[in-house]
Amino acid sequence: MRKFRLVPLSIVLPFLLIACSDDQTPSENDANDQEATEPLQISTTLFALEDFTSRIGGEHVEVESVYPPNADAHTFEPSSSTYVKIAEDDGFIYSGVGMEPFADTIHDLLDEETVEIIAAGEHLSLRGEHDHDSESDHSHDHDHEHENNEDQTSAVELEGINDHYHTGDTITLTATADEDVEGDIIWYTRDSESDDWSEASTGESFEDTADTDGQQVYAAFIDDEEQTVAKSETTTIHIDDHDGESGAIDPHVFLDPIYSIELAENIMNQLSELRPEHEEYFAQNYESLKADLEQLDASLQSTIDSADHNQIIVSHAAYGYWEDRYGIEQLSIHGLSSTQEPSQSELTSIVEAARENNLSYVVFENNVSSTISEVIQSEIGAESLVLRNMESISQEDYDAGEDYVSMMEMNIETLETALNH
Repeated sequence: MRKFRLVPLSIVLPFLLIACSDDQTPSENDANDQEATEPLQISTTLFALEDFTSRIGGEHVEVESVYPPNADAHTFEPSSSTYVKIAEDDGFIYSGVGMEPFADTIHDLLDEETVEIIAAGEHLSLRGEHDHDSESDHSHDHDHEHENNEDQTSAVELEGINDHYHTGDTITLTATADEDVEGDIIWYTRDSESDDWSEASTGESFEDTADTDGQQVYAAFIDDEEQTVAKSETTTIHIDDHDGESGAIDPHVFLDPIYSIELAENIMNQLSELRPEHEEYFAQNYESLKADLEQLDASLQSTIDSADHNQIIVSHAAYGYWEDRYGIEQLSIHGLSSTQEPSQSELTSIVEAARENNLSYVVFENNVSSTISEVIQSEIGAESLVLRNMESISQEDYDAGEDYVSMMEMNIETLETALNH
């Protein structure tokens, strides 16, 4: 079933005006034939998508990102005038992998418009998808276990959080029961790899340090005969140290040159559908871009393979695909989104790892301002470096004519410094 959202009138009203002017006269239809020979008008979100579209489309495409310089893709929201411009374009290209918070609004507003909405990464296999599916299955198994034990449980409820802990946090649960349930409360635990329960503590509250993901806990009321009068259902403790969200899917595919080849191929195919007469031209430009991306892949691999160590401290967890493909380890201060704040235990772990491994740099990003990163930099006496995360481009880089390939080459130079000092 399609979901509907309330959209502000200030955004909807301009589309009503567009709709009122949609009836075309014969002379306007003649003008459409001329428009087919003019460059496609394309809007994109991420700078990476803008650059790929420009490289592939060449003289047959005019493309512009809706992001202003140094915009944070995780928080950016377009203005009503931006939506109107997109509606008048031939195509709108976005990632389709959860990077843009306004993607659903775009679909709702532009569903009846002629603009082609293109999700460049719609069919990619994303980092975190399998973990997310496994977690769903895991939760289902526990629900089934609860159903099997339903006849052994009474009106005993556990209060407290069972999810989104970080290593080192304090787990606190409280057991409550109906007034007619009497007895001493005993807490039992087991880890995810064990079949045996162990008595952990007694009393109304359970406290433990979060150090094992998947730990299971339940509370039982025991009478004077040491018989179980009632017990709670089992709760599972989840620890999430890196992504800021359990089972989170990583949308930063555009930082991986190999995934970027797939994004570029999808863009080429969509441009060819819009202008089939230029299909060969688009294909030639795509092959040139593909060769550059393959060279970036080789350079990244050789840089990391030959480095003194593989750890970097980064402002947010945008580099998971580099971890998977090249073996780098990111110590991220914020989560997958720059808005996900770290816990105190996470900050302590980062500082300890930096000192233990003599890490000399904290790597910032061109579009992410992080006071916490500055605090860590000061705490460990580190220098700062900058990675360009390809979400948006700085005004300085734009004025200098930088593109995806040249900025990735700058990133490789940054890694070379960070991983060898």
